Parts: sequence; C-alpha cells; structure tokens
Amino acid sequence: MSSHTVVARLRRLIGKGKIGHLGTLDPGASGVLPLALGAATRTISYLPPSRKGYIAELVFGWQSETLDTHGRDIKRHPVPDITFAQLEEVCQQYRGTVMQVPPSVSALHVDGMRSYELVRQGVSVDLPPRPAIYYRVELQDLFRSEGELKAFISVECGQGTYIRALIRDIGSHFGCGACMSFLLRTQSGIFRLEKAVTLEELENSDIASLLTPTGLVLQQYGLDTLTVTPIKRAYERNQELPLKELLPTWTPRQAVVLRDDDTGTLFGIGRLNLCLRRVTIERIFAEHMAIA
Repeated sequence: MSSHTVVARLRRLIGKGKIGHLGTLDPGASGVLPLALGAATRTISYLPPSRKGYIAELVFGWQSETLDTHGRDIKRHPVPDITFAQLEEVCQQYRGTVMQVPPSVSALHVDGMRSYELVRQGVSVDLPPRPAIYYRVELQDLFRSEGELKAFISVECGQGTYIRALIRDIGSHFGCGACMSFLLRTQSGIFRLEKAVTLEELENSDIASLLTPTGLVLQQYGLDTLTVTPIKRAYERNQELPLKELLPTWTPRQAVVLRDDDTGTLFGIGRLNLCLRRVTIERIFAEHMAIA
C-alpha cells in the first residue's frame, strides 16, 4: 500500500486531526514509516536529514522502466557467473557521496511536473546525476531461486539515494542489469523496525501508549535544547524570552527545543536571535506526539 493509504487507515482510527509522515515509502516496499499526529505535523520541517536503513532483494538479468520487477517493458539478459566475492567487492565501492542518476519513475520535478507523470505520458526523461550518500552497502546473501540469480543487500544511506538506482548500477557493473524485487525499510532516523508497530496492532491497541513525545523526537534527532526561565503566564507563540547564555556552537536563526527550567518539560520550539540575546517561541507542543 502507499504511504497515503497508511495515513488514511490511521485517520479512520483517530478521527479528526492532521496526520503526516516523515518520508514516503514506495507502495512496493514495506517497513518503517514514521507518522506525526496533530500539531506534531508542524514540526516535521525542523527535523534534519536522517539516516535510512534498508534490506533489499535484487534479481540479476532484469531491466525495467521502473527499475523493479513490477515495472513495464521488462527486458531479460544473460547473467554471467557472479561470485559472492565479486559482488561483495562491488557493494563495498558504495561509501560516502556518489554521483548517481535517479530513476526516471520518481517524484523528482521536471519542468514543473513529477518525473513519473511525464514517463506515464510517454515522455522520455533523462535526469542528471545527483549526490547520493551511502554509509554502508553490505552483501548478505547470493543465491539461486527458480533459476534466477538473486542477492540480499543491506544498506544505510542518507539524502538523495534510491535503492532501485543502486541496484541498477550494481547490475551494470556485471553487464547484465539488475532490478529490485523486494524492499524493507529497517530504519528512518531514530525510528527502527524492532520498535515499530503494524497497522493491525494499532487497530487493537491504545494508540496513546505507542506515541513518542514531540519534544523528545526533536531532541533525539539532534536539535539543541535550551532551558528557559519560566514566565508568570502560559507560553505562547511569538513570545520572546531572554537568553541566559550564548554558546559558541549556536548559529543565527537556529531552531532549538525549549525546556521549562522549573518542570523540565520540553514545551516547544524556539528560534534564536543572537544579536538581541533572545529566543522567539515558534511552536508549542501541547500533547501532540509522533509514532512509527
């Protein structure tokens, strides 16, 4: 199912209120899809780029328009004898920033339209290479199934990566092509598969017990925490509070998580004004949460 369908299923459970996700998961994939509820949706833009983790299955000798085995115009090619050591060596080449051509069937914009929309209209799309960050590409298994040579790889990556494009490029190394036949996302930022819950579990659980406080999510994503002196009335948006100290690592207009000095509560997000030694409250958390 698509990420949109997941959001719709959850909306039927909780009724009214906004729901957002922290990064689309392709319909053909499964795994971790972090969701934000209520006012937490307004804090998604504050999250820094996060590391993603995947387990993917690839099949050699296949080429398709979508770079997976569900695509149109699938072509088959002879597959050479590929050893575990040879494939492992190729996988290890993907470390750091790699210039990579994204799939034409993707959500990237081309002349004001999504690339996949142009492809569906029969337009040939040639996307330029763009930086893709890989922390680790590790070969897990190389095997034969129903006469096909297949492999499992685990990937840790950052911004700009498409696992389908990685698999295409691995197939190109051996001159036979390769397509993705399965994808499982094991990590999205701080959210990991072992802590995730299924839609069926959500439908049979107290959703509130499965939520992570918004402030804690932002803090674990690496936003600095600023402790402020409590005021004599409720905190409000656009309120300005004095800074008790200036840290050398702070930058102008930096976003920080705000913590009440008396209670220790993470209550909102502020924007620093270092010249005036003040912080402006931009968001109030209230009791809005995020889940995976």
